[in-house]
Amino acid sequence: MRIRIVGAGAMGRGIAQWAASAGHTVELADVRAEAVTDAVGFVTSMLERAVAKGRMSAADRDASLSRLVPLADPWAAGPDVELVIEAVREDLETKAEVFGKLERALPSSAVFATNTSSLSVTRIAATLQDPSRLAGLHFFNPVPLMRIVEVVPGAATRPEIPVALTELVEGCGHRAVTVADSPGFLVNHAGRGLVTEALALLEESVAGPADIDRIARDVLGLRMGPFELMDLTGLDVTAAVIDSIWQGFRYEDRLRPSYLTPNRVVAGLHGRKTGQGWYAYGEGAEGPAPEPAVTGDGDRPVFLAPGGSAETAPYVDALAGALEAAGVRVERGEGPSAEALVLVPVWGTTVSGAVRSGGLPPGRTLGVEVLPAA
Repeated sequence: MRIRIVGAGAMGRGIAQWAASAGHTVELADVRAEAVTDAVGFVTSMLERAVAKGRMSAADRDASLSRLVPLADPWAAGPDVELVIEAVREDLETKAEVFGKLERALPSSAVFATNTSSLSVTRIAATLQDPSRLAGLHFFNPVPLMRIVEVVPGAATRPEIPVALTELVEGCGHRAVTVADSPGFLVNHAGRGLVTEALALLEESVAGPADIDRIARDVLGLRMGPFELMDLTGLDVTAAVIDSIWQGFRYEDRLRPSYLTPNRVVAGLHGRKTGQGWYAYGEGAEGPAPEPAVTGDGDRPVFLAPGGSAETAPYVDALAGALEAAGVRVERGEGPSAEALVLVPVWGTTVSGAVRSGGLPPGRTLGVEVLPAA
């Protein structure tokens, strides 16, 4: 298949590498010629790295690069182009302009796919003379490693197009999931819970980015925390997605964007691609400080304050068992001894409320949220 990719940024070059490596001829275009040059260089380096690590042969690398065709003009005629994948910035007017020009340049048989992460596929398609030729094809960064792709039919998309896109995706070694044309589709809608709540925690000074990321990795089992993820994706992209989903769901309060993001976006603190986001990147940049070692009086007893309900009692018992297994002397009963550290399981209450209602010593009482084992 001959595929034209318009947009040679992080997503476009990733899609180009993925498709060329799977045997397709890829025309890579951008309105900025230097972006195409940089993208070809990036893909070359990625394939060379794959050869060095033994994941690809030198012959396959050379064949893949031979199928990658830099295109000086995104709107050039292309009678043999079968599929266009648009990967420009997340803006409806920009995408509509791109597809309008492509519609005039390419044959009516060419299928159009947008890599939008949150905009309405139906609204993008409605700007075309033939809305039935367009569907969503949403990849995730980095494309060669993130093996899930959302196929998103618009309201007018011809029924054979999602089938064909699914066959393409799975023929290239990724997995396709067909989802509804709703704000954020599936993955970004679900992911807003993690990112939006992480930003809310930062707004409320509950913890800093490094601590929130560490807890997300250690407790939730994620490969990276929400702030690390925003730096990888790009805060400019994340902010646009957050706003789009919030607007798409009629400003539902649970999806409210954070006030922290707009100024950081304007300041260029986008993450890895700008060298500075929630963390610093590049030569000489220091990562987050490691978690400080646990110190103190290891012989000090711990008092588990009563509370919760019959449903939460097993978790409190599990906490007591874990503490005892670690060699901690656990106190249970009506009140703590004079030297005990007091732990309050916070189930729908606050530590200050538990201190007040239970008459606990405020200077040595801490809350603990007891989570069930995964």
